[in-house]
Amino acid sequence: MNFQWSQLRPLSKLDQLAETIMKAAFLLSENHHVIQSYLNHKGANFRVINRVGEQEYDILCRQINIEKTNYAFVSKSDLERGLRDNLWIGLVVFIDGKKPIKHLFPSTLWNEPNKLFTDSATRNPEYGISLNQYTMKTFMSEYAFEKMIMQI
Repeated sequence: MNFQWSQLRPLSKLDQLAETIMKAAFLLSENHHVIQSYLNHKGANFRVINRVGEQEYDILCRQINIEKTNYAFVSKSDLERGLRDNLWIGLVVFIDGKKPIKHLFPSTLWNEPNKLFTDSATRNPEYGISLNQYTMKTFMSEYAFEKMIMQI
């Protein structure tokens, strides 16, 4: 695949694509099932259930088009129930010429901000994911979707 993700217009299409990719990944999982999509979501795009443990999780999707930015964020005002154990973030990284790369991590990582998982208290308070030459390798290996889905 030699798709130029950075050329996709409008940019909101990548947001929709990221959500579709994450939802499909859960649908293809043996142990998970998508049980609800949110149209007017405040803090989640969809909900999944772990068929083995019968636990439910909210999944909030974000994307980074690495050709355009190395940062994605979640506005604190969008998290009406705050950071919690059953809220996970699905992040899809788009790199021109490559297939999308899925990642998954618990929202509670933002309880202890660092260079990768940031907490901004500026005019528009937000939690961020900042990928750079120092954080990219750790993020790609530690939070790969295939590895993290085993935890929920």
